[in-house]
Amino acid sequence: MCGDLVISRLVGMENVSNGPEIARVLRQLRLAVFRGDVEVDAARLDSWPPGARLALDQCARRAQARGHRFVVRATPRAA
Repeated sequence: MCGDLVISRLVGMENVSNGPEIARVLRQLRLAVFRGDVEVDAARLDSWPPGARLALDQCARRAQARGHRFVVRATPRAA
C-alpha cells in the first residue's frame, strides 16, 4: 500500500454545525489522517466556529508531518 493514493471520504458531514457533531467529524478526520490522504469539501465547513477550524488546521499539519495530503476542496460556484 506504500505509495498508493488513498483518499478518505468522510460520511455524515452534511449540515454539521453543532458541537457534538463537529467533535464527531473531527475524530473521523484525525483517524483518516492516520490512515492516509484526506479530502474535505469546503462547503461543509462554512458553518464551523473558529475553534473547530483551528482543529481542522491541526489535522492538516498532522497529515503533512505524516507525509499525507490534506486537501480542502472548494466547491465550484454556479455562474
